[in-house]
Amino acid sequence: MRGLFILWFVLSGLYLSAQTNEYVCQPCGRACDTEVHLQPGTCAHCNMKLVLKSSVQFVNLTTDEFCDRISENPNAILLDVRTRAEFEGRSLRDSYGHFNKAININIDDLEKRLSELSNYKEREILVYCSHSVRSPRAAMLLTTNGFKNVKNLEGGVSTLHATTPCLKKNFTVHN
Repeated sequence: MRGLFILWFVLSGLYLSAQTNEYVCQPCGRACDTEVHLQPGTCAHCNMKLVLKSSVQFVNLTTDEFCDRISENPNAILLDVRTRAEFEGRSLRDSYGHFNKAININIDDLEKRLSELSNYKEREILVYCSHSVRSPRAAMLLTTNGFKNVKNLEGGVSTLHATTPCLKKNFTVHN
């Protein structure tokens, strides 16, 4: 009888632990994105709403991985979520450059302009910005709106190196 009680106790604990939801900061591009919380609420670091960890469906890629995806999938959609001035190199801040064939939709306009991307819901979408602060928010917005294959450039274009082979043929540098 005691053995059955112990078994019931262990199985109950496993069941309850499986029912515990994990929450993370709604992607903001900062280190707090990876902190796991056991209750809903607000991130203490960036004040973003905590969301279910399971709802974050996009993948972060390193520079090399991002370039590999461009090389391996020439049909991937490149989405630059910086301002038009940054995209075109007319910004007072560093704009770095942009990927050739990229679609530029400012993160502030993305939700209103999602319909422009609706034909790409099944395609691979590679999202980037300058420092990977805006692009994780964009990636989250895309995945919560039915886009299936979204990837984010970790660190943004500020982390790119001119010597990376894919940049030589796929990137326009702004001086």
